[in-house]
Amino acid sequence: MSRHHWIAAAFALLLVLSMPAPATAVDRSTIDDPFSDRSLSKVYPGVDDFSEPSGQYQTVEAYRQVDGERQLAGYVFLTSNVVDVDGYGNEPIEFLVALDTNGTIRGVELVEQHEPFFDRASAIQRLRRFSYQMVGMSVTQDVTLRDPDANEHHVDALTGASVTTRASIETVTRSARLVAKSEGIVSSSVLDGGAANETATNQSAERRMTLSDLGRGTALARWTTGGANASGGANDAPTLYAAPIESDPVRQSLLGDREGGPPDANATVIWVGLTVPGSTARPERLRLHQWTRSYAPPIHETQIEGVDWSAALVIEEGLDTARPFVLGLTVDGERLSRTYGPGGLAVRRPVDAVAARTLPAWVGTVESAWEDNWPAAAALIVFLTGIVGVFSFRSRISRRAGWTTNRLRIGTLVVTLAFIGWYHPTQPTTQQIAILVREIVSWATTGGFRWALFFSAPLVAITFICIALVIPKWGRGVFCGWICPFGALSELLYKLTPWEYELPREYHVKLEKLRYPLFIAIVIGFVISTDLGATLAKVEPFKAAFYRSLVTDPVYIGWSAVLIVSGAFMFRPYCRYLCPLGAGLALGNVLQREPIQRYDLCGDCVKCQSDCEFQAIEDDGSIDRFQCFQCSVCVDNYYDPEGCPVVLQYDNEHGFTVDAWRDPALIERIRPEDRTGEQRRILDEHTMTDGGDPEPYAGSSDLVPAGTIVDMVRQSAGDGGPSGSDGACGCSGSDESCGCSGSDESCGCSGSAWLDGGNDDA
Repeated sequence: MSRHHWIAAAFALLLVLSMPAPATAVDRSTIDDPFSDRSLSKVYPGVDDFSEPSGQYQTVEAYRQVDGERQLAGYVFLTSNVVDVDGYGNEPIEFLVALDTNGTIRGVELVEQHEPFFDRASAIQRLRRFSYQMVGMSVTQDVTLRDPDANEHHVDALTGASVTTRASIETVTRSARLVAKSEGIVSSSVLDGGAANETATNQSAERRMTLSDLGRGTALARWTTGGANASGGANDAPTLYAAPIESDPVRQSLLGDREGGPPDANATVIWVGLTVPGSTARPERLRLHQWTRSYAPPIHETQIEGVDWSAALVIEEGLDTARPFVLGLTVDGERLSRTYGPGGLAVRRPVDAVAARTLPAWVGTVESAWEDNWPAAAALIVFLTGIVGVFSFRSRISRRAGWTTNRLRIGTLVVTLAFIGWYHPTQPTTQQIAILVREIVSWATTGGFRWALFFSAPLVAITFICIALVIPKWGRGVFCGWICPFGALSELLYKLTPWEYELPREYHVKLEKLRYPLFIAIVIGFVISTDLGATLAKVEPFKAAFYRSLVTDPVYIGWSAVLIVSGAFMFRPYCRYLCPLGAGLALGNVLQREPIQRYDLCGDCVKCQSDCEFQAIEDDGSIDRFQCFQCSVCVDNYYDPEGCPVVLQYDNEHGFTVDAWRDPALIERIRPEDRTGEQRRILDEHTMTDGGDPEPYAGSSDLVPAGTIVDMVRQSAGDGGPSGSDGACGCSGSDESCGCSGSDESCGCSGSAWLDGGNDDA
């Protein structure tokens, strides 16, 4: 067995031995029996006795002995019995929560979770410590990840797990509020942030105004919500109404008994009505959103004939009724969100944020993440825009600066690794693509698509948006070759170390296809089970390289170290042979519309093929678009008047200019499938006006014409050809561009120098 065979076998064996442990070894539960005395005492310490679970939410009553008397201390409940909030793993995160009789959370214990990043004991402990931060919070407070304002409770987010952070917060807070309401701890108006308590609400004066009367005095919008709880058809669906109240008599009628009297004339009053057939439900939560601002105004219940429940909302400042705003409320645990347009236009779904200056319903769950990260998000947008701009004008920039485009790319990789690799980790993973596929399957089968999964991590979302925008034009090479942080780490490590090894091409061709079944396996794994998909996704070393706080598995750490260190010996081995993310993005290259141009003689010249470290150029000179990383070495050669035989001959005949690609004489030498639309137009005009032949060598059995530079170089190598096999020089000694026979030592020609040493800048 040859040395190459031994190295390939050792590499394959190392790959097999480094695979992560199976998912069945992972224990994601922390409490086996949540309603055991041990578990209940753990979540609510200091309590003497507990009842059996009972009621709508299977609530456990907690009792304490005070002065010899058994007094009710609070309640304990399992969140999965109250709400159903899916995390990143497409399954709920379950907590055992203790709530006292004042509506304060006294304990939170993690019961079970299926998040892909939390599959080891230390990672689960991080999630438990995060949930402890909500102990001491009142159900009337909102949770914020920023500096808290009035009536807000601050928690520190889980690093690198935005979706899990928000799913945990929503699970605990929503369930606690529903239990507090069902047990009579707080009223609906208090939960909605209203200043008026239940007693004041019940004392609201009887209104004689009807829904028709109200509609005549203002622009009233009406929605039939068609919620999930409405199973009896359109007639049984909840109906929602909203209208801004500007008339002073109507304000007086609605708010005459309001504490403090009618609001100031400059305040905004929004009337909201709700009809739920067969139910007396009132909103559990009601908010207004406009652009980036959110309001939870005091609720003053009113009596309007024609609706089951109604209230007037007073916003002292900020809300502009001349522009659309979003009305969001929760009824019977179901979220409703509708957009009110000026003039009473009832928009079923929130319209575009820029056009309507409002936000979709799901944005409320990710709004704080974007607010927390907006400086980094803005910097990333500027950075990615700059990278795409540099890539768009890479040839012009390189020619003017005197650099090769590949050197320009290496410079961008240094900035990429520093900024989106280590300073603000923004490495996309195959998991995001797999989750997208899973959500598409879910949308096609059940009609549900959770946008919040993708937008809860702003930096990664922005990066994927950039990828989606550039793939149709240039393919995935813009990301993989210019932006990817791990690719930058691997390539820069290779450039800085003295070792070089390359697999023989026959092995390279076989191994480069390995990443596609890996990608398919991960996607199918996530569709079947988040645990299975997360285990298969451990083939990616990104977490170990950039998200070290999420890494605890020693096998995974070892596997990642092997992949990183291998980049010091081989050029991007992971990117070229294993990366499932690159495979998934490469499938999008079928949309690529901007070809990498090749001349009709590129199959006879091996300069670009030798220079391409990614080995993306085939023997016939064509470029494998699924393997190309847009390194631009071949683009540098394509424009090089001292290295490319076609351009060299063109330079001798016409004189080289930066706009040479517009000359029909050079366009005729570009392969027809690689010509741009503009070049096709120029060539068509040339054909019509000057009688030019767009395919000068189409009828020839040999595309290398006699007397050309490539023909002479090929003769010097002993290939012979149609121009003769005697090796004689085909040009005068004074023609310095001639690539005559190497045996003619008296000839001063140097046309084949590029074949011997290459261009150092390429």
